[in-house]
Amino acid sequence: MKVDYKNFEIEIIDDENYNLDSTDNLHQYQKVYYKGKNQEDGFSPTSKHAVIIREAEVEISSVLICEAGGATGIYDDSFIIEDDKIWIRICNKIYCLEISSLEIVWQKEFDFATNFTIHKLEEDFIIYGEVEIFRITKEGEIIWRFGGRDIWVNLEGKNPFNIETDKIRLFDFESNEYVLDFDGNLREDNPRLILKIAKKKWWQIFG
Repeated sequence: MKVDYKNFEIEIIDDENYNLDSTDNLHQYQKVYYKGKNQEDGFSPTSKHAVIIREAEVEISSVLICEAGGATGIYDDSFIIEDDKIWIRICNKIYCLEISSLEIVWQKEFDFATNFTIHKLEEDFIIYGEVEIFRITKEGEIIWRFGGRDIWVNLEGKNPFNIETDKIRLFDFESNEYVLDFDGNLREDNPRLILKIAKKKWWQIFG
């Protein structure tokens, strides 16, 4: 995925086939953020996302970010670019990188499992995680966080996470509905109603 920003072309890709132990990869990155290099107990990344910055079609910086956790890919809502920075989610982490050097400004873990998407909300960001929803500042400070009765995945076709004009509407795995305001206050809590089938007693069946 390519994005034009000022006089730069920024390419963000999912490079899952990159082999950390090989010199024969299709692309060689100027930097690799990989904490496994300093861990004796081993570290096997589940996601490898890359950022490449070009100016006048010439690569000026590039980085491969490796993380472990719930696997993620690259989509329109995987990153935000503004203020000469890029915020990118990978697994359960958010990386804030400086443009154009791609040096780390900050890096933090948010959701326990996976950060699905990141969105702009006023002057802050909203992280849609598997277990929790977060509103954070651009500096990575948590303003509020919210968890429901179950994870934010729904198998019945309901959109688990949706930012509306003045609220956030959520559906969890069990299709319980929650409505938050932008300050993280729960404005509606609508549990799913499950109709119980009345079972006859044995004497009613044979009576």
